[in-house]
Amino acid sequence: MSGRMLHVCASATLFRSNSVRGRISSRNTETGTAVNSTMIIYCFKIHAGEKLFQNKTANFNEVFHMKLIPVVLASGWLMAGAFAGEVSEIAEKALKQVQPGTITMKGEDGWLYSRNELSHLAAGALAGGKVTEHSKSAKKNNADPIPAIVDFNNQLKKIGVKLILVPVPPKADAAPFGGLKKGDAMVYLKPFYKELREKGVEVLDLSSIFEKSEVPVYCKQDAHWNPEGIKLAVAELVKSMKLGKGDQKFEIENQKISIVGDLMRSLDKNAKPGEEITIHTVKGNVFSQSSPVLVLGDSHTLIFSSGGDMLAVNSGFCENLAAVLSMPVERIAVKGSAASAVRVNLYRKAAKNAAWIKGKKFVIWCFSAREFTESSSGWPKVPVLKK
Repeated sequence: MSGRMLHVCASATLFRSNSVRGRISSRNTETGTAVNSTMIIYCFKIHAGEKLFQNKTANFNEVFHMKLIPVVLASGWLMAGAFAGEVSEIAEKALKQVQPGTITMKGEDGWLYSRNELSHLAAGALAGGKVTEHSKSAKKNNADPIPAIVDFNNQLKKIGVKLILVPVPPKADAAPFGGLKKGDAMVYLKPFYKELREKGVEVLDLSSIFEKSEVPVYCKQDAHWNPEGIKLAVAELVKSMKLGKGDQKFEIENQKISIVGDLMRSLDKNAKPGEEITIHTVKGNVFSQSSPVLVLGDSHTLIFSSGGDMLAVNSGFCENLAAVLSMPVERIAVKGSAASAVRVNLYRKAAKNAAWIKGKKFVIWCFSAREFTESSSGWPKVPVLKK
């Protein structure tokens, strides 16, 4: 904590007030703990500038960049971590609202949410090994994602390939429901990402940039991100990669289309296109096996790319990544869980031609964050090269 310590005065006053809910829903982004959005703390002392807030609402943005340890006050309120429990409770209630025989929960203003995502949020804490308590893995020894991800990262590092993990944040993070605020849905994931980073894995957390977006980044009627979410994700990824641009120019054509998303289709198989979006279609040869960039992914790397139930062609994550990089990319993707299947497919290809994987500079592993708990195949360790 760099010598900084947070003191809560004995006279601290906490009270409920709907008028302040939107103003003080705060989260410690380093530890993932959260402060109940109904709390006001009146007296803080921060060692590091000896700044004292007295008889007024504390500046939460200034306070919560530190590690805030849970403090139980005499009133019985749990100061840090209290709201974390509320997130799982809200998701649990939402699960009960999933329409019978469907995968869909109806939110407000036409927003639809996936049962699997709600199940993931309802699971609760993931860090500290708790992810294994909630995993849907058929084999319990494959329930913890961290050993498999760390092993995969270390194998790639040995052959000079950089892994960037890109978990797509829950839809509810940027399009909240049921009393949640933007950012609340990340309360369990952020400390989990911290554990991965501490073990050497680069995790690209898109939640902050998605939360700040002034336009929707997810489809209303579909479980996936929309073209604007893809655009933001690509921009953040390219900044993280620090890879020089190629020399291939791609033409991008913007066009409006109307879609019936998977969540709407689950509610009504005869539904007519009712959500209008603008896709960014990339023209040219965007895929190449000799590319230094390999994308592994689930349907988030296929949506708006492979047509059919993926809604459009040539307009997805990989196409737009290629356009920004000015070079083709390679993709190994599945419509189901990308927890293990894509790594198995990578191994099969590398077993036939080790030079292929050794020629890569980056492996981008992109999948829904819900897979950390919802993957039925679990997270077995998979070799990169044949021994």
